[in-house]
Amino acid sequence: IEGLLVARELYERKEIKRFAVVCLPHLCDQWQDELKSKFGVEAVIIRSGTATALERQIRVHENIFRAFPFQIISIDYIKTGNKRQVFIDHCPELIIVDEAHTCARPAGANNSQQLRYHLLHDISRKEDQHLLLLTATPHSGKQAEFQSLLGMLKPDYEKIEIISSSEKERKDIAKCFVQRRRADVVKWLGEETKFPDRISTDRDYEVGKEYGDIFNDILAYAREIVAASSGDGRKQRYSYWDSMADRNERLH
Repeated sequence: IEGLLVARELYERKEIKRFAVVCLPHLCDQWQDELKSKFGVEAVIIRSGTATALERQIRVHENIFRAFPFQIISIDYIKTGNKRQVFIDHCPELIIVDEAHTCARPAGANNSQQLRYHLLHDISRKEDQHLLLLTATPHSGKQAEFQSLLGMLKPDYEKIEIISSSEKERKDIAKCFVQRRRADVVKWLGEETKFPDRISTDRDYEVGKEYGDIFNDILAYAREIVAASSGDGRKQRYSYWDSMADRNERLH
């Protein structure tokens, strides 16, 4: 909802004439319903199953990315082929990206995520382009992926290591990076949202020898990384969790 509030504000100020929500294919219908029910906006869904029908509604020399002012687009439909460059050239002034963490530059060989990243990266470099990245999990534990998202907002941000950044750099990033926690939205816009209470319990279970050896190996590896890293406690904690995340990914 907050992303759409930003879109409406820009539209009413006449700073934009068009906007597009770029999301995963299975979320297109949900976004269309939200736009219609909460804002009265009739948006078209552009994906492989709808593009042909939409093209029949426009003139021959037009393209669907300019013909319709309000769009909901499957990112996997526009990340490759000739549609990629056509969208970059003719996309609306405001692009809202849902589940933006799936578009970070991946640390591993994730080809699909690589294509999403490069698409949004190129869009972010357009002059006068508005870009809004939405995600509930901006940081996966891998600093480079998080910085690649920040770099879409401002190229200089990609070079800043958050854990060792200065107060001035953090204040600068805070102008573009807004974190909303559960406590921030319990009471918001005159409504109270009832979140379920989290009940945490610990249960004992037996670990087989093979799994136990792997677990101990991972733990020893993480401790070695922390012991070898220099810097303050925060930097060592990041090194610890980065190493754990990397090792777990390799195991899976």
